[in-house]
Amino acid sequence: MKKLFALLLAAALLVTLGACAAKEPNNTASDSSATETVDPLTLLETVWNSFSEDEKFPAVGGDLSEANLKDGAPGKYDITDAAELDRVMGFPQTEVASVKAAASLTHMMNANTFTCGAYQLASGVDAAALAKKVEQNIQSRQWMCGFPDKLVVASAGGCLIAMFGIEESINLFRDKLTAAYADAVVLADEPIDA
Repeated sequence: MKKLFALLLAAALLVTLGACAAKEPNNTASDSSATETVDPLTLLETVWNSFSEDEKFPAVGGDLSEANLKDGAPGKYDITDAAELDRVMGFPQTEVASVKAAASLTHMMNANTFTCGAYQLASGVDAAALAKKVEQNIQSRQWMCGFPDKLVVASAGGCLIAMFGIEESINLFRDKLTAAYADAVVLADEPIDA
């Protein structure tokens, strides 16, 4: 019963807090290179599982569906609703054809404290070009429920990883990502423009 209540509370908070970020930019798709791919959920689980219990925060993963919502762990994120992916995760809806699958991990109480999405790149997609579009999409938001401090966009295992939130949490996740994946490359690491 407690777990069901926690999942329902997490779902309500994600819907409420996701509405705090405005959507905007229109960008076009990009092509170019491909690498060996890791499932985005596996990627986020690998990084999250490298956190000590003291480093972990109250988290929820996945989208709001019963099948994908996970309490305390990353979960799959359905990419078929591009507008919702943009609104909640900051991934440009015009770029959804650039990815094959997604997963997410979000702070349970406030999405602006920590939100991270991992996106498996479609064949031929240039990670650096897509990272720039994701960066621009997140930076262009009108933050209404508190401001995240920092934005990091990286690539690893054939996935693009975009995260925003408080600097300490973002830096820790970035460092755990680069330690877990030898091919990890940080493509953007900057403060959020307020």
